[in-house]
Amino acid sequence: MWSSEPRARPARRACLRVAGVALLAAVLGGCGFQLRQSTNLEFDTIALRGQGGPLMDLLRRRIMITTATRIVDDPKQAQAVFTLMSDATAQTPTAYNSDGTVAQYALTETARFELTAPDGHPYIAPTTITRTSMMSYNTSTVLAKANEADLLYAGMRRDLVDRILFQVGALRAPLPAPAGQR
Repeated sequence: MWSSEPRARPARRACLRVAGVALLAAVLGGCGFQLRQSTNLEFDTIALRGQGGPLMDLLRRRIMITTATRIVDDPKQAQAVFTLMSDATAQTPTAYNSDGTVAQYALTETARFELTAPDGHPYIAPTTITRTSMMSYNTSTVLAKANEADLLYAGMRRDLVDRILFQVGALRAPLPAPAGQR
């Protein structure tokens, strides 16, 4: 009897793990939990206009990869025209050390955009969104802080693209077909 008990424990533990995972899956499924899915946009084609740069490049990639919407070059062939009016970054000192050197920066990225029909009818009026991150600073780690700033800007840019796609994806009114496809 004593010799069979150590073998039964691993099997019992494995059974309890399986039951725990099944219970967790049932609880998460019942509460409405879902993994992030692709963004569904209300239109089949979109034209991207405005200044280029990392934000526009990321937006283009995300639309191509995560949506069924096709990007077209000619705005007249698109159901919607996304215009990136501006994309700007800023680094502002917010705190100083006792010797007068900067101890903390506020890193900011601001994007201004609009979404219109090819004829100029606005779907989303000109909108400005901003992301800010705080970064401590030390003059003895300049290179590391520059790399940290780059990573923070990249994260803010991803968040801005998520917010833009959320706003564009929230459109639920049927959009008219572009002039060339009627």
